[in-house]
Amino acid sequence: MGFEETELPWPQPGDEVFAEAADWQMNACLNWGGGLMYALGYRTGADALVERVAETGMDQDALVYPIVFCYRQYLELLLKDVIVEARKYYDVDEPVRQTHPLHPLWQDLRPLLERRWPDDSRELDAVEDALRQFDAVDRQSFAFRYPRTKKGDPSLPRDMLRINLRNLAEVVARVGTYLEACNDALHEERHAADYESEADYGIRPGDF
Repeated sequence: MGFEETELPWPQPGDEVFAEAADWQMNACLNWGGGLMYALGYRTGADALVERVAETGMDQDALVYPIVFCYRQYLELLLKDVIVEARKYYDVDEPVRQTHPLHPLWQDLRPLLERRWPDDSRELDAVEDALRQFDAVDRQSFAFRYPRTKKGDPSLPRDMLRINLRNLAEVVARVGTYLEACNDALHEERHAADYESEADYGIRPGDF
C-alpha cells in the first residue's frame, strides 16, 4: 500500500507576515474602534472556538486554553473601557489602573455604576462574583497562556480538572452583555447631555 504525498506548508523566502492581499474579505482593518474593538475581538474569537467544539465535539482539551485566555482578556479590556466611559460621565479625571487582576478594576468601576443604577445590586453582585472566580484561578492573566509559572510551578490549580466550555461562554456572555450595556448607556447619555447643552446655546453639530 502506497502513501499519498501530502504537500505541507513550508517557509518560503520573501514571506510577508503582515501583508494585504487581493481577497479583500480577508483583509482586516486596524487602528479603529479603540479599546472596545480589542475586547470584542477576544470575545468573538473565544465564541468561535467554543462553537467549533460544540459542532465537532473535538479539540476541547487543547482549545480550552485560548478560549479561557480570550474570555478573560475580553473582560479585562471591557472593564477598563467602561471605567474610562464612567469617569468621563462623572467628570472624574483619573487614569485607569494598568493592572491585570479583574477585581481591583471592578472596585474602581462598581461605585460609579451603583451611582447611576442604584437598583442593580443583584446584577452588580453577580458580575463581582464572576470576576472574583476568574481572579481566584488566573489573577495575572498567565495561567491559560503558560503551563508553568516563573517559579516552575503548575499554572493551574491541581484539582481543576474540567471546565464546561458552554457554561463558561454563557456566564461570560451574561457578564459581558451587562457591562457592554452599561458602557453604551453611559456613552449615549453623556453625548445626549452634550447635545442638549449645545442646543441651549444655539450650537448644532457641524457648527465647528
